[in-house]
Amino acid sequence: MTDGERKQKTARVTPPDALALPHVVQAIAMCLKNQADFSSFLHAVPRSLWTPALSAFLDCTTVLPSSVNANWPRIVLHKMDWPPSVLALLAATLPLRPRIELQFAVRDAAPLASLVAALGPALSSVILNFYDSIMIQGRDQAISNLLSQRCPRLRRVAISVQSSSEKDAVKFIGLLAVVAHPLVSVSSLYLEGVTTVPRLGHLLASWLSTAPATKLRLANIAQMDHEGAIAFCDTLQANTTLQRLAIDKVPSLGGFHGRTLPVSLKTLAWESRPNRVVDDTTLTDLATAVGPTQLERLECSAFGQLATCPAAAPMLSQLQCLMVSWLHANYMPALIAGLSSVPALTSLYLCYCDVTSSTELLMETLATTCVHLETLRVIDPQLTRDGVTALLTGVLQLPLLTTLDLRMHLLDALHVLPELVAAGRHLRSLTLMNIGRNNYDHEKRAIYKALAQVPDVPFVAYTLPEDMDGSVVDALRRRADRRYQCYLAL
Repeated sequence: MTDGERKQKTARVTPPDALALPHVVQAIAMCLKNQADFSSFLHAVPRSLWTPALSAFLDCTTVLPSSVNANWPRIVLHKMDWPPSVLALLAATLPLRPRIELQFAVRDAAPLASLVAALGPALSSVILNFYDSIMIQGRDQAISNLLSQRCPRLRRVAISVQSSSEKDAVKFIGLLAVVAHPLVSVSSLYLEGVTTVPRLGHLLASWLSTAPATKLRLANIAQMDHEGAIAFCDTLQANTTLQRLAIDKVPSLGGFHGRTLPVSLKTLAWESRPNRVVDDTTLTDLATAVGPTQLERLECSAFGQLATCPAAAPMLSQLQCLMVSWLHANYMPALIAGLSSVPALTSLYLCYCDVTSSTELLMETLATTCVHLETLRVIDPQLTRDGVTALLTGVLQLPLLTTLDLRMHLLDALHVLPELVAAGRHLRSLTLMNIGRNNYDHEKRAIYKALAQVPDVPFVAYTLPEDMDGSVVDALRRRADRRYQCYLAL
């Protein structure tokens, strides 16, 4: 690039007269999708064309403490008690309609009232955490009222409660009313140690029937009254907007009590307890629930059992993504057998599953039943060198596989170098995560040096350790003349 070209590239843009108006500049900025584009655009026009709201947002990225994270179009607040000057600066951004998210444990309504008074119109997401008696008695309803009545753009509510006493439950029951906010589209409830929450099922049913619900997560809810659970399942069946549903250890819901799930649902995570056999009634109900759906992604450690149910077959036959977690070795044969029921699978994630004794059978089964597989992730803290060899060798039998993520002892890579290189010539992306300690610079250097000696090495390193030899850098850098190009991350 010549000096003249460089000067032309960095020169400030002068907008045409029709665009040289602050409100037009603001309208354009509000259409940008990320902080980099937002900042670049503003610094490319004269500062005299910035509106006060634009100036305020950029000030939020530079002058406010780290407990404020301004990254267009979001502002995340990690505390709640702010001085008036900070609230004024944040309020000045409201004409831009930023998404303001509160990620802080709320224990009292008073500071929340000050925050909502200034920023309520822009508050889009609230994460509420309560731990053993930090909630003040009687303030739950006040907090719920503030969020429900003063936050018209509230779209996401996450409530997490960890209690060691049933008496603490009464301190937040009123807060759950915010779950039924008519505009909230994403709700998450995690209730650890709370035995019973009165009318929770009815509150959730009300939300599903009135709000534009798209995502719901329920976790660790030990007990829901039967009438409420049935009301929830009935309303869930009739819903037409929900796209993602996660049910984690909510025994009262069983397998949805014979009801089907919404036809709009794309992702389902359903977990009871890992390495436990699901009873026949729950399993039959779950198969009935998912059968008519067109799920794209399923997260279910009971997949091996579910795959034996004919009622689930229509959904499984077109499933694209499957995640199974925390399986012991004795449950792996059922999972592998179930893979024949998911011929359309493109992504498989086995997270903290004991696959070592089953790797050869796993890869053989994938090669014959899941020929469309594109992504495979295997996280097994006990993965042996033989297991790594079987996985890398099996890659070559999966014609469409482009991405492989493995957790392994990194130095084992030096003992399976031929298999690693062969896999690299088949893949586009390979990630090797180390088992054990996080500081593994020595292992990475050894692997990179070994790969640099391979003729026509297929790998391009995402990043290299500092002060790597120039020959290694040259061998593993991106070049247009490469025959193979597999991105390698260690």
